[in-house]
Amino acid sequence: MKSKELKVYNLPLNFKPIILIDAKPHVWLLAFALLGVILCINKSTLSYGIYTIVLSITFLLFMPRLVMLEFYDDYMVMHNKANKSECVMIYYEDIVSWHYSRNPNKDYLFIELEDGRVEKIEAFSKQSYESAMNRFVKDKKRKSHK
Repeated sequence: MKSKELKVYNLPLNFKPIILIDAKPHVWLLAFALLGVILCINKSTLSYGIYTIVLSITFLLFMPRLVMLEFYDDYMVMHNKANKSECVMIYYEDIVSWHYSRNPNKDYLFIELEDGRVEKIEAFSKQSYESAMNRFVKDKKRKSHK
């Protein structure tokens, strides 16, 4: 089994991720900026529009980027650890099964490895996580028993 926990600075630097899942809500922030532009058309909502634009642009520029998962040709990297300098490199061949779990408070992506270890990461978008996992390890999605 090649999957392991390692320091972020030990990741290979010569590859770019094919898919990157980021927790920063770029699309929503751009949508709010557009809403602000629409609000600026009417003089009675001009101040709300300017406020919305400034707030959206501020968050886009200054909100830190939080990379959750990176997908490469042969492996994926999980970054959401308590210590941000550590990550988990998981080779697709080491994955036994995976599933996305929705809960009232938090969603999680669970990945079961060959050695019996289960890695989990907080999730925020079932569609983005499942589409990425289906692209690289589709045949290993755990069937739900209902």
